Amino acid sequence: MIRSLRLGKLNIALIALFGLGLLASAALVAGRADSASAASGGLGIASKQSSPAAGTTAVRGTRFGSRVLRQGMTGADVTVLKSIVRSKRLLSGRLNGTFDRPTTSAVRRFQSSADMASSGVVNPATAKAMVRSLGTGHASWYGPGLYGNGTACGKVTLRPSTIGLAHKTLPCGTRVLIGFRGKYIIAPVIDRGPYIAGRTWDLTAAAAKAVGLTSAGVGTVRHAIISRGR
Repeated sequence: MIRSLRLGKLNIALIALFGLGLLASAALVAGRADSASAASGGLGIASKQSSPAAGTTAVRGTRFGSRVLRQGMTGADVTVLKSIVRSKRLLSGRLNGTFDRPTTSAVRRFQSSADMASSGVVNPATAKAMVRSLGTGHASWYGPGLYGNGTACGKVTLRPSTIGLAHKTLPCGTRVLIGFRGKYIIAPVIDRGPYIAGRTWDLTAAAAKAVGLTSAGVGTVRHAIISRGR
């Protein structure tokens, strides 16, 4: 009887130790995830980010201007920054999420043209000036009821996950930075439209969702041409 009690207590102790081990492992994984999130700068990514080199979309629903950017930093908001200065022909080369030396030079040139201190650091004042320098236009979104159809530019079948834009005249494949209420997306022109007076852009449902335009329906967006298609 005494031996059975001892064995029972031993089993309970082993189970308790095993449970504590599981809790410690879960806490370690969570800590690593939190550290990775902090390292990314707390970006507001609305959906999974795709590789700038592999696809037409470099950033999806990324917030810009929420942190100070300087040389050596990385992140999707850096890609937005580089898109802005590239649209002004201040930067060439591969568009990625690394704040390198050419980006610093491009930022300094922008700051000089805007009569700001040429520090090469994108502080809140510089970020606001960059946003104000972008073009503006009215945008709507489309998709439901048209899924499965081809687009005017060809080679693209419209689906709920399709990231793209419709524009009346820009060449197909033109890459555009679109911003709405602080969130930005890079998307290609894949279709023609919108055909309602006063509207410049029609975003696919996925693109509109990434920047929060679906709930608004129609809104004023910021835009910049990154590269023109053919």
